[in-house]
Amino acid sequence: MERLRPDDPGRVGRYRLLARLGTGGMGVVYLGRSPGGRTVAVKVIGARHAGEATYRARFGREIGAARTVSGAFTAPVLDADAEAAAPWLVTAYLPGVTLREAVAGQGTLPAAAVRTLAAGLAEALVDIHRAGLTHRDLKPANIMLTAGGPRVIDFGIARPEDAVTITRVGFNPGTPGFMSPEQAAGRRVGPSSDVYSLGAVLAFAATGAEPSRDGVDARLGDLEDAWLRDLIEDCLQPEPELRPSAGELLARLDGAGPAHGARWLPDGIAAAIDVRAHEARNPPERPPAEDGEPPVSRRALLVGGAAAVAFAGTGAALVALSRGERGGGGRAAPGPAAGAASPSVRPSPTRPPPLAVRRWKVGVGDYYPDLAAAGGVVLAHSEGLLRALDPKTGRTRWKQHSWDITHVSVDGDGVFLYDHFGGRIRMVRASSGTERWGHPWPSEAVPMYPVAGEDVSCFGYETVTALDARTGRRRWTTRVGAEMGIAVDGDLVVAADRKAVSALDAGTGRLRWRYPATWAHYPQACYGQVFVCDGPGTVHALRADTGAPVWKRQIGNDVYESSGFAAGAGLLYFGTAAGDVLALRAATGEPVWSRRLFATTSRNQWNALGVDGGTVYVGCADHHVYALDAADGHTRWRYPADVTIRTSAPVAVGGSVFVGTADGSVLALTPPDGV
Repeated sequence: MERLRPDDPGRVGRYRLLARLGTGGMGVVYLGRSPGGRTVAVKVIGARHAGEATYRARFGREIGAARTVSGAFTAPVLDADAEAAAPWLVTAYLPGVTLREAVAGQGTLPAAAVRTLAAGLAEALVDIHRAGLTHRDLKPANIMLTAGGPRVIDFGIARPEDAVTITRVGFNPGTPGFMSPEQAAGRRVGPSSDVYSLGAVLAFAATGAEPSRDGVDARLGDLEDAWLRDLIEDCLQPEPELRPSAGELLARLDGAGPAHGARWLPDGIAAAIDVRAHEARNPPERPPAEDGEPPVSRRALLVGGAAAVAFAGTGAALVALSRGERGGGGRAAPGPAAGAASPSVRPSPTRPPPLAVRRWKVGVGDYYPDLAAAGGVVLAHSEGLLRALDPKTGRTRWKQHSWDITHVSVDGDGVFLYDHFGGRIRMVRASSGTERWGHPWPSEAVPMYPVAGEDVSCFGYETVTALDARTGRRRWTTRVGAEMGIAVDGDLVVAADRKAVSALDAGTGRLRWRYPATWAHYPQACYGQVFVCDGPGTVHALRADTGAPVWKRQIGNDVYESSGFAAGAGLLYFGTAAGDVLALRAATGEPVWSRRLFATTSRNQWNALGVDGGTVYVGCADHHVYALDAADGHTRWRYPADVTIRTSAPVAVGGSVFVGTADGSVLALTPPDGV
């Protein structure tokens, strides 16, 4: 929770504003009080969007959808004005944390809590579907855990069941991994699509598995409770007609709701909810009017934006739960598999390394921005908004306003992106934002996992398509699965699905070779080899020309759960769920060094890695940025960010390092003198 800024309004409608809960791409969410003293959450659309008919229409749909649904496990709408100069929406304020925050800070939920979660979400879906709606974006960030049970929030893309396909109406096509197969393919969706998303959410809560990159099927086999495993598997049936309805799920879970307040949750999560309730009762005082923006206190960053049910993802970091403490009964994420590579872990030096200097901090959205460096600028992509930031000042050089830029990739000065709302696939210049080429793209074929290459730009999911990088004209499409990622290296296109890795000729799309690997995710192609990490946590190195195995090394599935891996200086670098960084020699798979950056007993503390020259930059779960020597892993410098940064890989431009944070900001850091 953050105190009001001097330029914030004192009132919206009849509601007095008390504090800021979160800031997003569309506006701000405030803590407020009604004339009768009720605590509320007030979502206000920013001036930039209030004048655009498209954004007003989306907000009006959100209000209409939220008002249509009423139930114990959805957020009640109390008031709204879609026609105001700055449109606003008021909901009841319920202190809580999102499911994503809870799992990130606390680890997986115990089976009893997952059962309560499942029952509450099933009842919420019954209410939503009874109103003739499909939520279309059920995911951990849109589920609030409160003392009275879970709450489904954010109806921004909910649509009537008879609406046209999602690719032509809502502003957000959903979240990869938590979308049903039919939604990911751009087909018409209905209530059964939400049931699939529910299964993915429950799998995440019970196992910590990210459906878009983790071996969910393998992880479900580890569950001790057969009823939970069977329920999740039924929800995740690939064919919609084979899935149970929300009502049928609710009948199976009858009586599982929370009967004893926050005791349905592990102690650590319940304590975090208490902290946010205290914050709401004692909001920070508003500062006197002054020039400039008041500094955000360390305490505000640690406690984070309070969990308003009106707003999905306030960027709150669940720091109180990430110091190696666990609440009642949660299952830690799995450790390294037996026989995993285990080079000696270098202890942190006794003398702390020097601190980097923060040059600037700029807000670009509501949640972790994805960063890239191209054309002499820092590209920040968050919630469909793409900005090019000046690396020296943080000033926005150009931006793409569309909420529907859902996928971005860069190569050289080219930014390859899909404009969902406009129905166009485009290449723009990173340095200026001017369009190099653009072509209409059919709404039923949403391009997933785009990768920009020197000669071809590719994307895919159930098929792989290559476009000429210079003109954007389609070169070929081939039916090869790519739901686990794509890589492009020269004349080679590598696609990974849940069963194998396939290598395609970049010029023709012809299959060169295929290598069987279960849940091989996010392939890398470099050093004349292709590298993938599979579900059980084994790294495979393959010859790029033939697909023949060069080496493989098991390093544990806690690496597979991490934010992927990076390559540089002849080494491969992995972040683990225990907070370690591991380096393997690319040519042989030999472990070179392993670095433990902080002590933790949790198995859900992965790091985000970026490599530039001889330095590995780590966005770490202990809220620090570390610069490690690529050759031996020693810490060159560090920076305490006081906010979660672990899922946004740092990038380097012009001697500075840039990281994205959980509060939707970009930090620019300069190494200390002499380093």
